[in-house]
Amino acid sequence: PPPTTTVPPAAVTATPAPPQAAATAAAATEITIAAVGDLMFARDVTDLMTERGVDYPFARVHALFAGADLIVGNLEGTFTDRGTPLEKLYTFRTPPALASTLRVAGFDAVTLANNHMYDFGEEGLADTLAASRAERVAAFGAGLDEPSARAPAIVQARGLRIALLGYNDISEVRLADGAGPGVARADELLIAHDVAAAANAADFVVVFVHWGIEYSHEPTERQRALARAAVEAGAGAVIGSHPHVLQPWERMHEAAVLYSLGNFVFDLDPGDLVTLGAGPFQSVVALITLRRDGPPTVEWRPVTIDQFENRPRPATEAEASEIFTLLGDGDR
Repeated sequence: PPPTTTVPPAAVTATPAPPQAAATAAAATEITIAAVGDLMFARDVTDLMTERGVDYPFARVHALFAGADLIVGNLEGTFTDRGTPLEKLYTFRTPPALASTLRVAGFDAVTLANNHMYDFGEEGLADTLAASRAERVAAFGAGLDEPSARAPAIVQARGLRIALLGYNDISEVRLADGAGPGVARADELLIAHDVAAAANAADFVVVFVHWGIEYSHEPTERQRALARAAVEAGAGAVIGSHPHVLQPWERMHEAAVLYSLGNFVFDLDPGDLVTLGAGPFQSVVALITLRRDGPPTVEWRPVTIDQFENRPRPATEAEASEIFTLLGDGDR
């Protein structure tokens, strides 16, 4: 079985509670979130969903979400048929009708705070927000003005409220400013302010940040500074994306900081394996259990993006071994 980071068991009362009461108590004090990396449904993935159904990207990994109360990922692209593409190397969009892939896979929320959420301007962003609402998937980290971009998505599960915040630290995107649309800007002071406010409205706060250097397996000092701002303000977990490869995780003041979860759904083929190596194909489902009475635990379920199928599948034993090495044990 995949390794799990552990913490000492919480103290129990001298008189054991009945099984049903104990289960209720556990449900009121902890929650498990399944987090994944980049979800890019454009280009070849759009064609595959159109030909084979919206469940195609996730059909081989449904079992890896078992035990999660919530599923969250980074939506690396827009759901839109409108807008003018920005002048940049890559722009991603998928027909809004295919947004149901998120609901079918069981996603509860997605962060929009990344450098592709404004690829097709305000129209593309507005359509993506509308498509997410239509599928009852909470979207956060971007909005039609700065307050909505920075506002948390507060989702509920097992009687607990979890505040999800998203921020972008990468260029080639419009940052929300005042009444203008865009994505939430990654800034230490803004993050600290927003996390502290969210902590008063929810049981747990989880922060997603788009940051770092593409194809680098090592987090930067900038990533650590932003993570520290979130953790010291009260975040129980910080989850990163953008490098397109896995990066080690660490325990920071007991919170879990997952610097990069790599790609999860991305149209990678044998040619990419030759030019980019195995890194962009290596991924995980990270199960983060947040607890009122102790540090969070992290369980890794290794994944490989199949080069011939353009979708994730459970990693083989050899692939998993390499993935666990990249992730480390959390002690840095």
